Amino acid sequence: MSGIHIFQRGASLADNNRRIILVGVIGAGEGASFLLEILRDNPEVRIAGLAYRSENRWAVMEAWSQGIALYNDFRKLVENDEIEMLVDVTGNPAVEDYLREGEKTKSQLLSPLGAMLLWRLLDEQKKMEREMAKNLAEQEVLYSAGVMLASAANTKQTLDLIMESALSITGMSAGTLALYDEEKGIMQIKASVGLSKVGMPENYEWELRPGGLTGHILSNSHPTVITDLKNEKAFDTSRLERIGVRSLIATPLKVSGKIVGILYVDDFSPREFSDREKNILSLLALQAAAAIDKAILLEKAEFMAVTDGLTKLYNHRYFVRTLEKEIRRAERYNYSTTLCMIDVDYFKNYNDTFGHQRGNHVLTTLANLLRLSARDTDIVARYGGEEFAIIFTQANLKQARDVSERILKEVYETAIQGEEKQPGGKLTVSMGLATYPEDTLTPVNLIEYADRALYVSKKMGRNRITNFSDIADMAS
Repeated sequence: MSGIHIFQRGASLADNNRRIILVGVIGAGEGASFLLEILRDNPEVRIAGLAYRSENRWAVMEAWSQGIALYNDFRKLVENDEIEMLVDVTGNPAVEDYLREGEKTKSQLLSPLGAMLLWRLLDEQKKMEREMAKNLAEQEVLYSAGVMLASAANTKQTLDLIMESALSITGMSAGTLALYDEEKGIMQIKASVGLSKVGMPENYEWELRPGGLTGHILSNSHPTVITDLKNEKAFDTSRLERIGVRSLIATPLKVSGKIVGILYVDDFSPREFSDREKNILSLLALQAAAAIDKAILLEKAEFMAVTDGLTKLYNHRYFVRTLEKEIRRAERYNYSTTLCMIDVDYFKNYNDTFGHQRGNHVLTTLANLLRLSARDTDIVARYGGEEFAIIFTQANLKQARDVSERILKEVYETAIQGEEKQPGGKLTVSMGLATYPEDTLTPVNLIEYADRALYVSKKMGRNRITNFSDIADMAS
């Protein structure tokens, strides 16, 4: 570096008209490569020529690709009157002596110290430009995250967007987002990237323990950083180490002091985290916590709008709307849909004997049994009072009947407090089935026919299932 000299003539570096200064570089070593890189995007300077001794240098190939004139004799470059600044990066005393002799060039010689200073200033400018570009990219990530989070359709999409943004900011490939269940006092992973293949189970949950890492993260307003888990002594990180995590940055998610969850970003090797990464993750955490809280509140409101308050099954309104949709879908794709209406036998007797509170307990018990016994794709609803309904989607009469018989048996075998005072000594249910399109083509008629079949089950002794097709045949 001490062999760098700069010779200049003509306009100053700070030309008010921003005239481009033409620069000649003598030498093709490391110094020349550096100048080519840092001056390439400078709007006030253009390298117009490069002199070299060996063609097999990176600077020569780079200069050729940029359209810079090449000289295999540096004296020819010095004699070029268009060149306004000469930079000698050879460190060769003979080249320096030649430039000093006589009037080989009219440029004024800068001292080696001045050349070094210019070099460093240009390097600092390049670093500042890279810093500004990085800051801008990070701000764009935050802005984009804010826009996308505001338009997220549900909680899952919100969590996925937050996870994607966090990994983009840090340039890491793994992370998790855990939400806090205040009633149960547990954390549960709701979004995960890059950890399932190394043994992180889906929806993993854990309790908050006094003095644990989770409690420490939540007690701070700023991110918690562990650069190497193998050197961590204050907390038990064995679970993370077992799946290969070596470093992490964890940011608490809070809204008005309320704990929402924790955003973890993980690496599989030791890693330092910059102050910028910590700060920008803190800003993302503010956006994330507010977006998650809003999404959860909206989903709760939507859930309440379609859910029966007592049994937590779908309510009558949702049932009717869904049945209409399922019939349209069955018509479009040419498959069957079966409706089952269910009524608790002698429920008035039970209520009169034990009171409405015990009666409500029976309804919630049966609701849970129906929910667990039905298929995942079926729609279970409280139709009203002690009456329930199940929409067996994409199911013909036989398929629906098989599930219904299993439910009938499980209700009969389930012990209900006080059922010995019921007629027959057991609390039971009766059912009626009707199928689209075999029995009818309209949702209204499907409800009516299933209800008729249910009435026949009641009339014939209860604790049984009746198909509408059987009573329709008898009527005909």
